[in-house]
Amino acid sequence: MKTTDMIKQNNELRKQLNSENKKYYEDILVYIRVNLNKEERQTEEILLEILQDILDAQKNGTSAQEFFGKNPKEISDSILAELPNDSEKYWSKFLFVFFLILLQYNLFDLLLQPVVSINWFNTVMPVIFLIITAILGLNSIKYSAFTSDRKKSYFFAFLALFFWIASILMPIIDKKMNGIVGYILFSHQAFAAILFILSIFLLVVQFRFKMNNAAGIYITTFFAVLEGAVLLGIVNPIFVSTGLKIILWVVIILVSILGVARDNQKFRKN
Repeated sequence: MKTTDMIKQNNELRKQLNSENKKYYEDILVYIRVNLNKEERQTEEILLEILQDILDAQKNGTSAQEFFGKNPKEISDSILAELPNDSEKYWSKFLFVFFLILLQYNLFDLLLQPVVSINWFNTVMPVIFLIITAILGLNSIKYSAFTSDRKKSYFFAFLALFFWIASILMPIIDKKMNGIVGYILFSHQAFAAILFILSIFLLVVQFRFKMNNAAGIYITTFFAVLEGAVLLGIVNPIFVSTGLKIILWVVIILVSILGVARDNQKFRKN
């Protein structure tokens, strides 16, 4: 059975769970699935097996908690310890998130500046902070599955927020200090060409590895269109007014929200 078929079967069978068993099982499901470094097919196989065991127990009048025990986290950790790692899947997704964040939060904003200038403090450091933010965010989601780990979840969420704010403040501080270290200057067309190639690469990775990430596809496509417009001279950032920049970022935010909403809808179905 294909992985996608197992996920569909999981979705259908889950509808048969009562509310108590559904909560118990979905906590395990979220905790295990958020570990992106595990082999996907075997992950879905074991999740389907657990679901079928719970359904069988439910038919016999036994709850999931009675069947598997009161601590679903221990079960989840033991399952994760047995599941093989899939480094290719993990790193491909990680690199995708890395480049997407790079485009969204830093490089595109630089393209709209009168002068495109890059240094460690306005580009590289914010990107490193955003990678850390993404890792901390995944850990926050992971530990949110179980009540006993909620404090850890809040702690990771706080750290993620801290590094995200730091990624925003670094370029501002650098600008106020007129450049902490030396800049590398680019023409708008050259920089737009680099970003456009990067956006196309992101889309190829997205479809090649079948990530089915609506937010990633929507926002990357939108960036690619804008970068292409600068590259072809249709839009000249030097003459882009503050008002137009605000409008562009509002649209970018709306596109991101639309993509996230679409992903959430798919996640609920999954």
